[in-house]
Amino acid sequence: MKTTRKIKTLVSSCLLTASIGFAGMAQATWLYAQGNVAQVERPANCSFTYFGWGLDLTEIPSTSNWIHLPVPTQFGGTLGAQILRLKFYTSSDDAWVSDIHVYNGDVKVKEFSSLNHTGNAWHNIKLDLGSKMSFNRGLSFAVKINAGPGVLPINHRFVFSSAGAKFVE
Repeated sequence: MKTTRKIKTLVSSCLLTASIGFAGMAQATWLYAQGNVAQVERPANCSFTYFGWGLDLTEIPSTSNWIHLPVPTQFGGTLGAQILRLKFYTSSDDAWVSDIHVYNGDVKVKEFSSLNHTGNAWHNIKLDLGSKMSFNRGLSFAVKINAGPGVLPINHRFVFSSAGAKFVE
């Protein structure tokens, strides 16, 4: 009898926890894509390797490139995103991210320019769109990477590990 009551209590607790969890998800949901979905716009400008978790590339000196990262997108009703996140690595002061464009399908909805994410560091940046935007054609990032004129031993390496958006009602 005690075992049956414990099982019923456990099941009730699980159902209550699940219903609270699902209710919370309807209000705000972070959706991320790993860097391994990224596409290199100009492959001739770099050497690159895809890993299970991301994209690792080295840009040729004195060139630039665009890296395109799609993000899983929620759409419907009043859903939209205002806060975006992007995690990437730059290997030196001679390798930097200068621009990030945000797209709804083929329409550019926001541009972040004159950025200077550089140095031997991981960057976990937060991008605020200014207001909630609906992405009915799919959300994606276009990230401009740049390699200065430096030669070896200066490294022009970039690593992209994730891109995401917080979708809210």
